[in-house]
Amino acid sequence: MEIGVIKRKSRYATLEMLSKHPEWNIVDLGCGKGGACPNANVLVDRNNWSSDFPGKEFVVHDLSKLPLPFKDKEFDFCWASHILEHMEDPTEFLKEIVRISKAGYIEVPTPLIDNLVSGDDFRDPHGHKWWIFYDDEEEKMTLRPRRHIVLKTIDIPELNLLYPFFRSSFVLELCWEDSINMEIGDEKYFYEDKEYDLEETKFQPWVMGQLAFQALKRHHG
Repeated sequence: MEIGVIKRKSRYATLEMLSKHPEWNIVDLGCGKGGACPNANVLVDRNNWSSDFPGKEFVVHDLSKLPLPFKDKEFDFCWASHILEHMEDPTEFLKEIVRISKAGYIEVPTPLIDNLVSGDDFRDPHGHKWWIFYDDEEEKMTLRPRRHIVLKTIDIPELNLLYPFFRSSFVLELCWEDSINMEIGDEKYFYEDKEYDLEETKFQPWVMGQLAFQALKRHHG
């Protein structure tokens, strides 16, 4: 899927933009119990949280089940926060959100934060499956299979304290319009000028942490 343009845009800037368009039909995919996008009038989640969103349309649907239950270009904007990294088939999922919406916002964890927090998701069938990188020059998103390369370093309460100060390093925030420029990369990651296959290389956790940090630094700008 190598079409279209996708650019960096923060959650806060995106929400400010959406607040200026109350007439838009906005869907929040994987909204959770609290809802990720306050501007959305249609919310979707595999769990039924409809009682938490009075006055809004709620659709119970597992986002891994494609196609999504919406018409072509039914929405003006699609919000997908911390969803893409869970998808078995991210390419088809992205094609679906482009099909149902004219534009949208994607937020995902960076490899850095993915390796600082507990790796419990590896035992969860709904857990993280991908690391997502962004190339500013090519304006392209690259997804690579996630590797459990660093042991848990911090707990969620500690993360919540750090999050406001390091948000730009912890999450990747992107907006797209019309289509999305993306590709699926291989399982190889880069450190300086050398290439390592993480399946075959037995590094200590600290060194693996440096690999993740350098990969993030290179792709995150």
